[in-house]
Amino acid sequence: MDENTARELRQQTQPTPAAQPTVTAQPTVGRVPFSKFEILLGVVCTALVAWMVVSLISAKIALNNHQHTLQQVQNQIAKVNSSNTSIQQEIAEATSQANLQKVAKKYGLTDANSSVRNVNR
Repeated sequence: MDENTARELRQQTQPTPAAQPTVTAQPTVGRVPFSKFEILLGVVCTALVAWMVVSLISAKIALNNHQHTLQQVQNQIAKVNSSNTSIQQEIAEATSQANLQKVAKKYGLTDANSSVRNVNR
């Protein structure tokens, strides 16, 4: 019997574990505002990207203009080379022995082959 009394006392002194309500933290749904540094960083990055785009476009335009100028100069060089070749051919024809004899006959000149020396550069 003493045991039953001890059990009863123990059960009375010990609180029975009651279901304690569990508190769970609920996340708030609001937005966190941007700091001044984040705003400044965004503005600087946007300005940098815009500057790079403008620089790239202007560089491409300048490159195209220079290529066009280079093509024009190369065409002029080709024309001058062609003209030089044509003139050199005319000079060679004019200074040929046959042409010199033809011109000499036209003006009534004689050609003394023994005293003539052809010197070519």
